Formats: sequence, structure tokens, C-alpha cells
Amino acid sequence: MKKIAALLVIVFALTIVGCQPPEQAGGVTQAQLDSLKTQIQSLQSQVDNIQTALDSLTTLYNAHIDKFHKRGGTKAPAPSKGGRTVKPPEKG
Repeated sequence: MKKIAALLVIVFALTIVGCQPPEQAGGVTQAQLDSLKTQIQSLQSQVDNIQTALDSLTTLYNAHIDKFHKRGGTKAPAPSKGGRTVKPPEKG
């Protein structure tokens, strides 16, 4: 009985030790963490730049809409002399 218990303890201990990953294969080095941190900071900077560009584009777009589309806009240019005029399709 003592032999069986001792064998079970040995098998259990060897199983625990054998299932542990090697130090280098399972861990992440500090250099890898630093590289990842640098990449994340770069991505954050790019997102900030894109957000700034998007805000600028939105402002320009809204100004365009206000200037040309909301207040009746500008008149279409008059047709040149001698040119054919095309009637717009009738609504209905």
C-alpha cells in the first residue's frame, strides 16, 4: 500500500513538472513587450492624426453644404448664346 501511494506521488510530481513549459518557450521577453508598446503608441498616434483629419474634413463638408446646398445655393449658369437649352423633366 505504501509503495502504491509513493508511486502515485512520484507520477503526480513528474506529471506536474513535465507539463510545465520551458522558460524561454512560454515567456515573453522585455524586448518583445517594449516593441509591442512602441507599436501601440504608433497606432494611437495614427488614430489621433486620422481623427484630426476627419474633424477637418467634416468641418469643410459642413461649410460646403451650408454654402451651396442649404441656402438655395447658386444659380445654374445661363446657357451660352446659340446653344440648345434642355428643359428639365416635369415632375408629376
